[in-house]
Amino acid sequence: MDRSLHEQLAALLGYETRCTPLVVAKLREGETRVRESGLASLAAPLERAMAIFAHMQAAKQLWLSRVSTLTGFPDGGVFPNWDLDRSERIAIEMDELWTRWLGGLGHDELHSIVRYTSTENVTYESTRGEILTHVVNHSSYHRGQIAGLLAQTGTKPASTDYITLTRRRV
Repeated sequence: MDRSLHEQLAALLGYETRCTPLVVAKLREGETRVRESGLASLAAPLERAMAIFAHMQAAKQLWLSRVSTLTGFPDGGVFPNWDLDRSERIAIEMDELWTRWLGGLGHDELHSIVRYTSTENVTYESTRGEILTHVVNHSSYHRGQIAGLLAQTGTKPASTDYITLTRRRV
């Protein structure tokens, strides 16, 4: 089956959206495990995992601000000091806004160029499709980091592999 770029990106974005509650649930489980264990040594990997999750949401917000008018620059920059509740709220909002953004684009708009300035103050150009692909890959990369950090707390990480969340039983 030959899918259009729009369909492919919609599938990637759907995958991204399905990962959010899975990761949040495991971060909350990690919080409980660390609190109940009383072991200070488990707190550091959990805090790092939560910081990475906040970074993921801030990055999604930043990239969305570059391709649309749906949001502005994230409060606290791309490495904010947000607690899990705030990160979760922003994650849900970003999933909804990215889905709305993609739904409003035509095929040709995915190939249109966006000029933006990086956080290092360098100007670049990328297509809207490339940017959305990056956003999903960026999150996948960091979900892997979060999984490793949660494992250090004794929390079994969520299974967020793309194929696991998209395959169909025949």
